Amino acid sequence: MDLQSSRSNETFDDLLPICWHINDCWPCLREKSAPCSWCPSSMTCIPNLSTLQILAPIANADICPLWSERWEVRTRGLGCHVSTITLLTCVVSVVSTFLVMGLMALAFRVGKWVGEKWKGKEEGWWKFWRWETWGWRRWGVWKFEWARGWRVTLVDVRRDEERTPLLAEEG
Repeated sequence: MDLQSSRSNETFDDLLPICWHINDCWPCLREKSAPCSWCPSSMTCIPNLSTLQILAPIANADICPLWSERWEVRTRGLGCHVSTITLLTCVVSVVSTFLVMGLMALAFRVGKWVGEKWKGKEEGWWKFWRWETWGWRRWGVWKFEWARGWRVTLVDVRRDEERTPLLAEEG
């Protein structure tokens, strides 16, 4: 408990002498007296006071001595072989894979639903989309004027109706 309470009062400058003299990754990450992280390009062990040490480069761009290596920081939780950029790449890859799979499943279900709607009719018919405006009352529920809008309905057209004129003939 003394170690935990003393750490909360320590600053980066207080912990720097403890971490800075270590010249290898594994001893740096195993340091018990300070929360140290490893910057591989500059080969430096630096204090890391972040709660989630692996995500420290998000909040602190100057976490490593070389600005260009900040996303390569190694921390105690994942060891010397996993950097921040490796972790973020893995997380983004997994999430995007599940997202694409979900979108494909949704597209398959929508395609199946549309296919079921178009099947089951007799020969000689076809469908087209028709835009209509809603009335004041739909399904027995009163709607406000701002709620009125457009809806799309599928209309069956039989082959014998194809020849009927669209506009009534004026005589």
